[in-house]
Amino acid sequence: ELVRAEVFYVAVDADTSEGDLRQRRGLAGGGTAVWTDGAPVRAALSGGMLVLDGLERAERNVLPTLNGLLEGREMALDDGRTLVPRARADAAGPASG
Repeated sequence: ELVRAEVFYVAVDADTSEGDLRQRRGLAGGGTAVWTDGAPVRAALSGGMLVLDGLERAERNVLPTLNGLLEGREMALDDGRTLVPRARADAAGPASG
């Protein structure tokens, strides 16, 4: 409450996958495939706080996924988007397309 930011919580264990942290593909109504952002992505997009409980239990292959976001503040998403720091996005100017 002191931070006044939404809190995103992830209970990490040996079964936590990259998809749990980045994005998962699922089916929406009508059988349409959609990407659902994981808690770290939602926290980054909203400016919220991410709590990673049990990170020491994570498999080694999921740590690089978090490292890019936590240290480099960047993450390539499976749906084609890339998270980058706001200053870098602002310096690049408006997206074309």
